[in-house]
Amino acid sequence: MRGSEHNRPRPRTVAMIYLREMRDQLRDRRTIFTIVVLPMVLYPLVGTLLLQIAQFTQQHAPRIGVVGVEHLPARPALADGETLAEAYEATQGNATFEFHQWQQLARDGDVPSIAQAFVNREDYDAVLLVPPEFSLRQNQARDGTPAGIHGLRIVVNPRSDAAGIASDRLYSVLGQWRDDIVGDSLDDRGIDRAVLQPFEVEKTATKTAGGRSMLWSKLLPFVMLIWAMTGAFYPAIDLVAGEKERGTLETLLCSPALRSEIVWGKLGAVTTFSTLTALLNVFSMMVTSTFIFRQMGLGIGDASFGPPPVTAMLWLLLALLPLSALFSALALAVAAMARSSKEGQYYLMPLMMLSLPLVLLPMMPGMGLNVGTALIPVSGMFLLVRALVEAQYVAALMHFPMVAGVTFGCLWLATRWAQRQFEDEAVLFGGGEQWELRSWMRHLWRDRQAVPTPVQAFACGAIILVGLFFGKLMVSEMPSGLGALTRLILTPQIGLILAPALLMAIILTTSLRQTFRFRMPPLASLPVAVLLGVSLHPSYVTLGHWISDIYPISEQTQAALKPMSEMIASAPLWNVVLLLALVPAVCEELAFRGFMFSGLVRGGGRMRAVVVTAVLFGASHGLLQQSLAATVMGLMLGWVALRSGSVIPCLLIHFTNNALSVSMARIPQMNLPGSDLLITVAADGSASYQPMWVLMASGLAFACLTYFYTLQSTADEDAAELEVQPNRLADPGLQPVLSGQL
Repeated sequence: MRGSEHNRPRPRTVAMIYLREMRDQLRDRRTIFTIVVLPMVLYPLVGTLLLQIAQFTQQHAPRIGVVGVEHLPARPALADGETLAEAYEATQGNATFEFHQWQQLARDGDVPSIAQAFVNREDYDAVLLVPPEFSLRQNQARDGTPAGIHGLRIVVNPRSDAAGIASDRLYSVLGQWRDDIVGDSLDDRGIDRAVLQPFEVEKTATKTAGGRSMLWSKLLPFVMLIWAMTGAFYPAIDLVAGEKERGTLETLLCSPALRSEIVWGKLGAVTTFSTLTALLNVFSMMVTSTFIFRQMGLGIGDASFGPPPVTAMLWLLLALLPLSALFSALALAVAAMARSSKEGQYYLMPLMMLSLPLVLLPMMPGMGLNVGTALIPVSGMFLLVRALVEAQYVAALMHFPMVAGVTFGCLWLATRWAQRQFEDEAVLFGGGEQWELRSWMRHLWRDRQAVPTPVQAFACGAIILVGLFFGKLMVSEMPSGLGALTRLILTPQIGLILAPALLMAIILTTSLRQTFRFRMPPLASLPVAVLLGVSLHPSYVTLGHWISDIYPISEQTQAALKPMSEMIASAPLWNVVLLLALVPAVCEELAFRGFMFSGLVRGGGRMRAVVVTAVLFGASHGLLQQSLAATVMGLMLGWVALRSGSVIPCLLIHFTNNALSVSMARIPQMNLPGSDLLITVAADGSASYQPMWVLMASGLAFACLTYFYTLQSTADEDAAELEVQPNRLADPGLQPVLSGQL
């Protein structure tokens, strides 16, 4: 890296690179077609097609056949000759009823089979069978049971789209007819039929400033974000991978421009195209929908349906700018790893798939803007815009700082990642060799090193998460005893977390001790680690309560977890500590702060090792609330692992934290001196720390962290030694030495 890379980007140079990239992209016919021509032509063509289809796809009136009209009661009459009684014409809607005699059809064969043939041939959309033995429930036997009743039967074709509409019409008519039967029965007994409807409910929709924006507040963000991603992906591929193919990227990198200036210039160009693509698509969609609704007579005088309002577009524009920049930075960073445009498309597709859940989340029923959703990237921004479109200004103002902080924090991280990609020559120009499975396998064994590579660390994390996902799906019921609980815990911990890391370490590395970072730290750090686990636990419990308040656990989940909680509370304490504290601490720390951390810390990736292992550690937990709390704890454990250069302090902290969590509710029952001053147990059995002890323990934890900060980290020295002389580890003469370190 050149020394000038540490200088700040010069705005003039950034502007020159921006104009260069914009000029090159505007000369590309594919770019012009995707950004300008396609949105201006696509939606009018789709609107024209919809109008043409609407002319000949008018919904036909459902046809309903009634077989056995002679078996219907005379009062109240459902049929009037060959037509439906006049009292039920309003309920009938546009459906047509045709009546048949049961005896006439019975001469030709089995009547139910004939009715089934009617609907199969689409002579009728639904057929109502009134059997000869049909009778009304108007009396009861002496023992209180209903008299012999044979009800009606509706025959439909489940493959017919019109069957559902016909059934709804038929159910409406039969429902009103049934009410009239009950009303006549009450009249015969001298009872006012008004008792059937003691009150009426009138539904009134309040008119808000949002009006018809309710529909568009969900649809427009989805459309705009999809096009913003599309508009960012393809220019990013062309500006990085495309320049590699054309051989112009090397020339740009050799220019006096700083790498940061190149990144900011390209980022500005990609963001511009992303924003223009989204705006032109949404503008064309708005204009086209306005004409279509006007042509179809929709939206006129109706506040709930119609073309999107202009205010919604203005709010969406404010959300579009930072999100377009975010997706542009991500696309630019991912595109830097590709050597060709075709390869770049393969890399960017997973990025789009990972972004889709964040786009679809605001469209789910019941999703609204609150503290929990405001902290979700992308989703929080569009929920904020939705609140503004629906005139919920107070809620939007309250959550704006959180949404803005998360959005710009993600934008800063994505920009830093893109800049790091352009500063790494191995990322920009590496990986050009032809990949072949046999040579790749030979390379893995022949060029093994003492610790795994970052790619192998990522692969281990992916294998663990995928295994845990399918392992959870295989659990069909909660354990019913201590033996079943033991199998439920040991199987994922040993088989799905520890086993992949251990197997990969044996196959891919030459030193298990260095791979799992099993080196002895300073002796004083061991009791400090235990003290840190004890003093940090009150803050961890408090954090868990905060997370549960922000993201409440559903009642179904609480009911499903209750039997396990009761079983754990009744099991012997030493069994619980062994299963829920010691086993997870050993397995998870060896996998995350051992194998994965040793691979990710290579090449000076200290921040990468701490953050990535924390995120993977949090994702390995089942519940969202546990995942968030475990991620925060993982950041602290990763920092301790970095400063101490060993996994042993992390193992002690993890074990102490888990042991306190599973035994916390039992501590007051042990009658220990002063336990009531530290812990309180609620009526439902949940335990919590006293606020004063939380504050004191936080100060003690800070002191322990300060001690670890003073330690000289050996992680960077080990990683630097492995990176400087990687060929030494492949020398067969050194294999006995490395094997002696196991």
